[in-house]
Amino acid sequence: MEYLKFKSIITKNIKTGLNRYTELIETMIDSPERFTGIFRLTNIKNKVIQNVTQSNEIKLGDAFEDLVTEYLSYLGYENKPKTLGRDTNGDELRADQFFLKNEVIYLVEQKIRDDHDSTKKRGQVSNFVKKIHLLKSKFPRYHLNASMWFIDDGFNKNKSFYLNEIANINIPNTKLNLFYGGEFFNILYDGKETWNEIINHLKKMKIENDNEMILIPDFDTSELGYESLKALSKSYFRKLISGDLKYKVLIEEFFPTRKNLIRLTKEREAEL
Repeated sequence: MEYLKFKSIITKNIKTGLNRYTELIETMIDSPERFTGIFRLTNIKNKVIQNVTQSNEIKLGDAFEDLVTEYLSYLGYENKPKTLGRDTNGDELRADQFFLKNEVIYLVEQKIRDDHDSTKKRGQVSNFVKKIHLLKSKFPRYHLNASMWFIDDGFNKNKSFYLNEIANINIPNTKLNLFYGGEFFNILYDGKETWNEIINHLKKMKIENDNEMILIPDFDTSELGYESLKALSKSYFRKLISGDLKYKVLIEEFFPTRKNLIRLTKEREAEL
């Protein structure tokens, strides 16, 4: 895969510019208590930067789901719909990767890092088993290769737990795997070269981003701050200026002069 295509798949999942800033304001309106209050030791701008960083980390997982799906197609595998169906409780089950080749179906549950706490790790195994049983009921004649894959091999907090859980799962005509880093690509045709390419592309992106600063505009007075507010839906803006105490605190800390709020309120006066 060409580097520019690789980069576009990664970055399309991570909002930038005006979209990012408007989404930030929406996040603050949805949960103002996460950003304000006496028990927040950092100032609100640092808290917002922290939110952006965490959000980008989460969205990197979504980006890698799309990226791996694209690579599987390049390698000659047939990608299948990721919505698998419903379990016995009626809950919809979805795979991170579900693909087919040579009468073998592949299920992959992928996460960026193996750093879950006890509740999440048990839930992950439970969901993994549910999906295996569902696929076996739908495709009884196929061999199933089912994998739990953690992309960043620098984290293996729960490796012993997962290995033990997988060893205790006995489902006919099913191979179960636990992979870290490039191990997953070892089961794929020409996979080793693919993993090397992914690593090289990521290194290039990291070098390009080394000098990138997360800059937050002055939402209170700047033109970019005004445009970010203007992109809010009517319902979000109404909440922000509703007079509710939790939004008053948010406004005091993040919009101290109220310049852009007053400007936009006047502009939307007929709508409000």
